[in-house]
Amino acid sequence: MLKVDNLSCQRSNDLVFKNLSFEVSKGANTEIIGSNGSGKTSLLKCILGLIEKNQGKISWKQKPIEETRTFFLKSCFYQGHQLALKNNFTVVENLRFSHSIFNSNEEKIISSLKEVDLFEYRERASSDLSMGQLKRLAIAKWLLDEHELYLIDEPFASLDQEGTLLVSSIIKKLNSKGCSFLFTSHTSSNIDSREILLDNYS
Repeated sequence: MLKVDNLSCQRSNDLVFKNLSFEVSKGANTEIIGSNGSGKTSLLKCILGLIEKNQGKISWKQKPIEETRTFFLKSCFYQGHQLALKNNFTVVENLRFSHSIFNSNEEKIISSLKEVDLFEYRERASSDLSMGQLKRLAIAKWLLDEHELYLIDEPFASLDQEGTLLVSSIIKKLNSKGCSFLFTSHTSSNIDSREILLDNYS
C-alpha cells in the first residue's frame, strides 16, 4: 500500500536520514527503530506531508502521494508524541470528541474503553489519569474506526508490561482485519513486523 523510495529528509539544514526505502503491505507492520534524533518522527511527518522531503518518492497504492494526499489522509490514523487529549474532558468525553471525527457510535466508544481497561474511569477527568492511563485512552481512539494504515510514534512509551501486551494484542487484532501499522521505537518490540534501523541511513 505505502511505498517509500530513496527518501531523504532535511531538518534545519541538517540531513536527518537519506536513501531510505521500504514498503508497508496490507495487514502487515513496519517498525522504524532509531535513537533520539535519528529522524523517526520526521519520517512520519514527511509521509503525512507535514514537513517537506529533501528527495525521493512516496507512493500510496501505486500513485504518488502528492496526487492522492486527501484520499491517503482519510485512509490513515496518525498519533504522535502529543496524544491529542483534552485534560478538562472526562475519559468518555475525550472519545466522544473523537467520535465527531470518526463518526463512531456510543456503543463503539464504550467497547473501546472496555478493551483498554478504562471503562471504570469513564467519568474521571483526564487530568487525573496517570501517564500510562492517558496512553491507554489514546490507544482507545485506534478502535473507534478501522483505518487502512496507522502511523504511530512510539506506541509502547510510558506503558508497563501489561500495557505493552495490550498494545500488541490490539495491533494483532487490527492486522487480522487488514489494517497495517507503521510505528517507531527505540528498541525492537515483540510485534511481528519488518524492522528498519534508521540509524543506518544517517
